[in-house]
Amino acid sequence: MPKTDEEFFRDRQDLFMSEGWIDLKAELLKIENSVKDISTIQNENDLYHAKGQLQILGLLLSLEEATKLAMEQAETPPS
Repeated sequence: MPKTDEEFFRDRQDLFMSEGWIDLKAELLKIENSVKDISTIQNENDLYHAKGQLQILGLLLSLEEATKLAMEQAETPPS
């Protein structure tokens, strides 16, 4: 049976408060900083690889904020 929106958001909140998420987010920020270092880019393939990594890291790092925005929108009655 699919989760309700309320269950989904509650599970996400639990995730974001966990030590595992906090540790993962810190590690992802470190990785993001190292990927942004353009001195390690030697050719066009490296550039495209770094771009893809940054897109994925951005998606993961924005997950918490995106969830908060979705929760706010879900709570706002339609006009």
